[in-house]
Amino acid sequence: MTNSNKTPTGKAKKGQITVRHDSGSVKACFPRSYCNKGQIKLATGISLVDGWESKASQLQRRLQIELEDGKLDDGDGVFDLGRYNNILKEYGLKARLKLAGTTVAPGDMPPKPELSLMEVWSAYCDYRKHDLKESTFENVFMSCYVNFIESAIKATKSEDALKIRNWLFENRSLINVKKLIGHLSKAHHLALRQKLISHNPYEELEKEITVKGAKGKKQNEVQTESDDDVLDTTKAYTWNEAQTILNYIKNTPQISHWYSFTKFKFFTGCRTGEAIAFMWCDVLWNKEQILLRRTYDNQTKRFYPTKTAKGDQDLIRIFPMPKDGEIWNLLKSISQGELSDIVFKSKRGKIILDNVFCRAWKGNEVNKNKGIITELVKQNKLTKYLSPYNTRHTFITHQIFDLGRDEKIVSAWCGHGELVSQKHYQDIADRAMQINPELSANQQSLQQTELDLLKEQLKKQQELIEQLIKDKQ
Repeated sequence: MTNSNKTPTGKAKKGQITVRHDSGSVKACFPRSYCNKGQIKLATGISLVDGWESKASQLQRRLQIELEDGKLDDGDGVFDLGRYNNILKEYGLKARLKLAGTTVAPGDMPPKPELSLMEVWSAYCDYRKHDLKESTFENVFMSCYVNFIESAIKATKSEDALKIRNWLFENRSLINVKKLIGHLSKAHHLALRQKLISHNPYEELEKEITVKGAKGKKQNEVQTESDDDVLDTTKAYTWNEAQTILNYIKNTPQISHWYSFTKFKFFTGCRTGEAIAFMWCDVLWNKEQILLRRTYDNQTKRFYPTKTAKGDQDLIRIFPMPKDGEIWNLLKSISQGELSDIVFKSKRGKIILDNVFCRAWKGNEVNKNKGIITELVKQNKLTKYLSPYNTRHTFITHQIFDLGRDEKIVSAWCGHGELVSQKHYQDIADRAMQINPELSANQQSLQQTELDLLKEQLKKQQELIEQLIKDKQ
């Protein structure tokens, strides 16, 4: 291949075409100097599935030849969208194409081409990108949901909304499916407003999905990932069951390195990401407190501050750590590192990966890993499987239903602020710091009463001493 072809000005064309992943889809990106429209990026119709890079490479080589032969413009610097579309057809591709100021010859393209499902989703993600938390955008919208959609398309060999919905309903967690279908409806509504499609096949489909009881799902397929049901005792282990889990981990050499991490989760009610991100600088020995002020995201490999329930500002939660109590002794049993070091590490001394912990928790047949909970269920020591997130539910229900703790106090400790408005959070947090989470409310009340009585006695003794001193004078 040579770059011998000339533009009307007599100069050789410069630049290379690239076909790459761009904003959630595969696009052909033309050099800025190619025509008078500036840089051009066009959809290719290539799906982001295994092997897409090979097809993208083939298309790139063909487009580069067309560009160097001068076949992608009309001779006056105007891009020939019709020619580009015909090239896509040769490769069995179809894409929604639009180039301002370009006239396409009749028959070269459909008069009102419809976007593919992935193109609708890509446009929606571009629209939502700036109003979503970075980790949510990358982990949920661009990873989890894209995986769901592509798996459904591949399995059903279709983009029919009902087939997609039904496959997801049968093969993925219902809570996530309901949310995804709702977003697909919003995505198509956005495309409708832009007149890119003619109808919304997902409209109101999510209303037909109920997640109560997760009907049709096995127990170990039920995922609980929100704080909407923290007071649902069916989604928590009893405190005796929690002790059974901890004892099993502690006394099983192959998994005993998970003991401290798991106990910390059970005894603080913190989220998995918060336990992973917990550092030695968060341990205030002199104040008998610990701080929960950041979380770690395995997908982006970054730390993020914890948020309020509304997510509108950073939140540092203070948790009481009575001297010689469970948490105090747990942290004392771990070799302390630098203040910036994480407290809980993997067996190899690295940062914990939540998916690795999940495999240890649930098990993995491929690696012949029995799984902590799965094995205890088989041994009839537990009655059900609950995800690692439910250690949080267990702590909350234990505090409220077993120890009689005020819900607002527990909310201040755990940060599931549906029960506590941000306006009153600090007042409640101050009160929460005066309470020992390892004692029942009755014991705490009795202890407080005895303390008040002792204070009163000391006060009277001091008054008596002062009076005796005065009398001697």
